[in-house]
Amino acid sequence: MNNNKKLFLIDAFPLIYQSYYAYINNPLLTSKGLNTSPIINFTKLLIKTLNNEKPSYMATIFDDNQKISFRKKEYYKYKAHRKKTPEAINIAIPYIKKILKTFQIPFFHAQNGYEADDLIGTIAKKAENKGYIIYIITLDKDFFQLVTENIKVYMPPFKGNPKKIFGIEEIRKIYGVNNPKQVIDLWSMMGDSSDNIPGLPGIGEKNAKKFIQKYGSIEKLLNSTHDLNGKIQINIEKNKNLGLLSKKLITIVTNISFFSFHEEKFYVQKPNWNSIKKIFGELEFIKLLKIAHQYYKSI
Repeated sequence: MNNNKKLFLIDAFPLIYQSYYAYINNPLLTSKGLNTSPIINFTKLLIKTLNNEKPSYMATIFDDNQKISFRKKEYYKYKAHRKKTPEAINIAIPYIKKILKTFQIPFFHAQNGYEADDLIGTIAKKAENKGYIIYIITLDKDFFQLVTENIKVYMPPFKGNPKKIFGIEEIRKIYGVNNPKQVIDLWSMMGDSSDNIPGLPGIGEKNAKKFIQKYGSIEKLLNSTHDLNGKIQINIEKNKNLGLLSKKLITIVTNISFFSFHEEKFYVQKPNWNSIKKIFGELEFIKLLKIAHQYYKSI
């Protein structure tokens, strides 16, 4: 394994939302009234990653909010509780894409009913097969299921906490699984309220971990309900299809057929300094401009 072949993949929307809500009570406005709250922390993270990690390969992945995901078609309640995207975020996204272009960081959109998670999963697996070590920069624990020796989840500093990098051992300790892939089965049993995934009614984290240790997967649990008794047996047998549906919703697709990994498309190039000055001037990012200049001079 060539350790110089590191690919950093930025999961855009969770970071943009985090940046927006970090200033929800005191939004950052330019002198012209533009709300830069959704942009500021994302841009800080981008520059900090470029400065500290010095990646040779990098990309940012966006959802396609114009299309209904295949998960929504499978289960109409999927993410149904989520509010409409704030208008400030919709306005901010084109600026974020301009910033990525000025730094010459490529970005891609999920398509055809897939979500950003699926595109990231596909890129990560295809890059791993070509000898890369992949760092998924995100605030979303769903990516824990993708962790291998060569795929890590990189959670940036958040709410005063330092960055954390999750590998196989970290996932094992948190969830009590033998293999990170088993977090799919764990969440399929207990559900995931953040995405409105039902799981098996009545199964909480304690029982889910116990079942994972004993059976290893939700399928083996569902085929072994004769070992159980009482209300928990009745609930599981009655809701087998719900558990299997939950697994389908939770599982990140890693083999999107229409996307091919070409490493030259991910190569980090020298940024366009004049364009950085222009967009940062418009956004009134004075301090960030100085930090960006440090990065520009270092490469």
